[in-house]
Amino acid sequence: MSSPVFFLLVSLAMSSAMLSVIFLMAWLTQGRLEHARTWSITFAIASLQWLINIFNESFPSREVYWLIANGVMLAGVTIGLLGHFQRVGRNVEVARLVLPAVAAYILIAWFTIASPHIGLQIGLGPAYAALTMFVATRLILQHRRKPRVAEWGAAITIGLFGLNQSAAALAGFLQGPTVNPDYMNAYYMINFLGMPAAYTGMGMFVIFMLASDLSEKMKEIAIRDQLTGLLNRRGFTEAASAAYATARRTDRIVSVVMTDIDKFKDINDQFGHSAGDLALCHFADILSRNRRTEDILARIGGEEFALVLPGATVEQAIKIAENLCRKLADTPMDTELEPMQMTASFGVASISINDTCLTDVVVRADAALYRSKRAGRNRIDLESSQMMLRPDGQLEPITS
Repeated sequence: MSSPVFFLLVSLAMSSAMLSVIFLMAWLTQGRLEHARTWSITFAIASLQWLINIFNESFPSREVYWLIANGVMLAGVTIGLLGHFQRVGRNVEVARLVLPAVAAYILIAWFTIASPHIGLQIGLGPAYAALTMFVATRLILQHRRKPRVAEWGAAITIGLFGLNQSAAALAGFLQGPTVNPDYMNAYYMINFLGMPAAYTGMGMFVIFMLASDLSEKMKEIAIRDQLTGLLNRRGFTEAASAAYATARRTDRIVSVVMTDIDKFKDINDQFGHSAGDLALCHFADILSRNRRTEDILARIGGEEFALVLPGATVEQAIKIAENLCRKLADTPMDTELEPMQMTASFGVASISINDTCLTDVVVRADAALYRSKRAGRNRIDLESSQMMLRPDGQLEPITS
């Protein structure tokens, strides 16, 4: 029990136990993330697996030890893969995960008891583990269009662990029905020299990925309005600044639509603040429909919303505002008593050569919004510094 292998297995068992506790704490403190709990179970199972390997001589026979050890290992890597599916929000049927593991276990049992074959006995487990590692790597890298640094780190270390297990599987398969000393030595070298580094690195980078997820979540909370889910003023300022910089760099037009709900105070006074919240969400939902991915939509305060339309001319922005105005008027909000009719006013402005930032355009659109309010509400007005909207719906320079 004093061999280097013994101390290595003890180290792996303790590392796995600590990783299990870390993921359990993450689950308890980070909003009960399902995948954090799943990975806590995964590393707890891994710790059990290493303990089984430590006390392998305590089992009635080698066959019993081997079947128990492989059963625990297959369960651990399968549950670990489930955690990656949970993290990226992809639903997967339990049967699709369990059946391959069951099939691998049946084959291992067959080649251990019914038709002994050393190569297949020791090669099938690492082969299955490698397969799950490569699937996990793909899930991480395909989760978003541009993976974050932590995701690259986790994907690389998990992929390397998959390669380590692939090499172990190959060394196992090459032995054939009976033990080949050369390939068996290679098998042990791969497992007990390469595995600790790959295994520990994988655990650390998955923790790093979890921490990165939390950081992004906190950043998202900081720039999102918690009621409507739209950008808040801070998020709008950041996104609008980027849109303005892109427009100036590419000489592209940008238009801004400012809008707010008409007589919103009356809704709060007559029906209560809960109805006001519902009204804000109802309006936000209508504004969000059929938006392009590059459009920027935000609730910048109270009942006021902003919509930045990169690439849209002032005529196109007015048409969009008209559609939104009509859509809101034609879509009463459902309430417990009866549908509530709502309207909104809109102000439109477009970027000009004199603007130094998008705030300049927002200020002009805001002024147009308040003109539409004073003119009777439930309408669209255009900034006076550029063009005016004639009664027939056509645009003309204000100087004319």
